[in-house]
Amino acid sequence: MAWFWIVIGLLSVIGSVTWILPSPIERRQGNRRMEALSLGMKVRLKSLSNWEEQRLELTRLPQYLLWTDQKPRSFTLWRIPERESPWIAPPDSSSWDLLDSPLMEVLDRLPDEVYGLGAEAGAVWLALDDARGGLEPSEIRDFLNQILNCVRPKEVGKSSSSFVGND
Repeated sequence: MAWFWIVIGLLSVIGSVTWILPSPIERRQGNRRMEALSLGMKVRLKSLSNWEEQRLELTRLPQYLLWTDQKPRSFTLWRIPERESPWIAPPDSSSWDLLDSPLMEVLDRLPDEVYGLGAEAGAVWLALDDARGGLEPSEIRDFLNQILNCVRPKEVGKSSSSFVGND
């Protein structure tokens, strides 16, 4: 009977230790986020508004941001999977005209794990399910640069092919 209690005690210790260790998916997410930081991006968890929660059936999403000094136009677009045209702007947004712009070419190339994109306060961002593991941080940065190129103010005498963050 003493062996039974010893085995139960060991199993409870081993179980509690393995329960707090990160899973392989969590390790992959952590590595992806660290690589994004090393490429000059910032990663944060975005809490979604009620409007976004109802349509996406999520409460938070990882958001990859690329800061710039170019002051891009503020906008927000979300992918709603069951719609005929999946990209939509929130009702209080003035982003609807971007759905008929060169940005649509970028939107058509984004993989399904990207749920949203936008620009605000000197940064462009992508909100995606990074647990799926489809996009690598370098690809995320490339998409962010393409989005920035589509929504930044046009300056006279500057080339439109120069991207932020490409070395």
